[in-house]
Amino acid sequence: MRTEPAWARKSRRALLIVAAGLALLLLGLDRYAAFAHRPGADSKAVVIYTTAWCPYCAKLRTSLAASGIPYIEHDVEKSLQGQMGFWTLRGRGVPVSAIGPKIIYGYDVARIAFALQDLGYTFVPASDPQPSQGSDAGATSSSVGGSN
Repeated sequence: MRTEPAWARKSRRALLIVAAGLALLLLGLDRYAAFAHRPGADSKAVVIYTTAWCPYCAKLRTSLAASGIPYIEHDVEKSLQGQMGFWTLRGRGVPVSAIGPKIIYGYDVARIAFALQDLGYTFVPASDPQPSQGSDAGATSSSVGGSN
């Protein structure tokens, strides 16, 4: 029967302690991200997760600003808050929008307008020349969002 040397037992114990510490750290980050970034049922905030190079993110930013809707933006490539929020909301592509209690993936004009309407805002997509086009505007913009 072979016994392992004392240095091997100490190394294994140290590795187990480090692994347990990392697991606790990741669990803590996951719980913090869920608390900080997952909207509650009574949320009234508009938070978008974007990148600098995404054309749909630029359209969303422009549309929100043109509509006079206050929002918070997190860049998922440049900020830890953006990365954690994107991860918590299970994002696979940008933009991801947390509008009130609703999560919208991509630049889906109809869903964004509906969620903002629930918060009392009127959303006018930036690509629409006139805000009075009504349902035709949503259909045109939805085809753009559908290609995302």
